[in-house]
Amino acid sequence: MGLRILVGIDGSDYGRRAVAYGMALAKNSGATLAGICVVDTFGIERHSAGANIGAFYYAEKLVDEKINQSTAASEKLLDEFEAICKSNGIKCEKIMKSGTPAKEIIKESELADLLVLGIKTFFHYGANETPDDTFEKIVSYGRCPLIAVTDEQLPMEMDVLIAYDGNLKANNAVKEFARINDIVNFSREVTLLNVNDDPGQGGVILEKVDKYLQAHDLIIKKKVRAGRPREIIYKTAKEMEATRKTLLVIGTSGSNDISDFFLGNSIKNIVHDGTIPFLVFH
Repeated sequence: MGLRILVGIDGSDYGRRAVAYGMALAKNSGATLAGICVVDTFGIERHSAGANIGAFYYAEKLVDEKINQSTAASEKLLDEFEAICKSNGIKCEKIMKSGTPAKEIIKESELADLLVLGIKTFFHYGANETPDDTFEKIVSYGRCPLIAVTDEQLPMEMDVLIAYDGNLKANNAVKEFARINDIVNFSREVTLLNVNDDPGQGGVILEKVDKYLQAHDLIIKKKVRAGRPREIIYKTAKEMEATRKTLLVIGTSGSNDISDFFLGNSIKNIVHDGTIPFLVFH
């Protein structure tokens, strides 16, 4: 059973780590790895717009020149990606798109099993040192499971923390995680976290998902903690990170604050922290 993994290539250090991790996943699982570059034509046009008639006269020529330069740079990145994949025996595809980066990546990911991105992205024209908003938009509006690669290279095996509240989206996230994990093997050990002021109720919520994951030959640890979900999830992930690299797994919509953990302002804390890899299911 194979996968089609899509990885975003923007030429940044975060992007290079995402490519390296995507290659490791593909090589370990026999997946096809598709690398995507996006020429930010909207950003180029906005960046090149002039404020007077004389500037407007030359704007179109300037836009064409910058698009050609960005296209050539993207083609070079894709050629390098293809060469490394072939040298490592990895099946690969090269994808070149133009337009708004987030929209193009989301569209392409509709026929991917997993999307790999750096936790900070630099797809926008002129985004050399300051990250753009591509990553946040894809987390919020994406249609494909997404794994965020952090400020250091991720190991093939990590501890896994699943934030679970028992709703439909959380159940779908668990099932998708189990399906992908059966192929790429993130970990054989999983910690389930339910944020609940009632320990008994939290234990009941975790009981069924515990049995489901055990059926996938996973070793399960369970935690029920009281407090605000977004704070407890972050705190628990950081505690686990202190001993071993930990992959946080979560769905992006549901019935309570867990659903707002990534869709709200809290995503900025995770992105700025830059040390916690996470797997998001939409």
